[in-house]
Amino acid sequence: MQTITDDAGVAHAIVAADLAAVRTLRELLLEERAALTRREPDALNAVVQRKLACLGELQQSEDARKRLLARHRGSDWAALLGTLDPALAAPWEALRADLQQVAELNRVNERIVARTRHSTERLLSMLRGQLDPVGVYERSGQTRAYGDVRPIASA
Repeated sequence: MQTITDDAGVAHAIVAADLAAVRTLRELLLEERAALTRREPDALNAVVQRKLACLGELQQSEDARKRLLARHRGSDWAALLGTLDPALAAPWEALRADLQQVAELNRVNERIVARTRHSTERLLSMLRGQLDPVGVYERSGQTRAYGDVRPIASA
């Protein structure tokens, strides 16, 4: 049967692995942003593959965390860390701060992707002649829709 000391070592390993993976993920998100802004699909694909590997590592840590929590019949990881070794509180807080940074970087990248997608859809609509009519004010102050539904190009 494992002792508390052994479980504290496991907890240290889990938190250290999480810290390393989250910091790697932060760097990958910055690389992803650069690839998105430069519109480099090959670089983006490479970064996405490395991100998936990093997320796989985080999933393994999550599985180990769940096993440790189950062994101690707990549901609060932070409380378990305090019980096993109070020195784990500082790395755990650093991990939480890093996770917040990663979440913000991910939101920024999502916005870049959404904006690029919107622009691409708009350009494709223009090529298909599917633009929404543009509202223009007349002399009377009423809005009238003007639009040309002819395609710009044909295949």
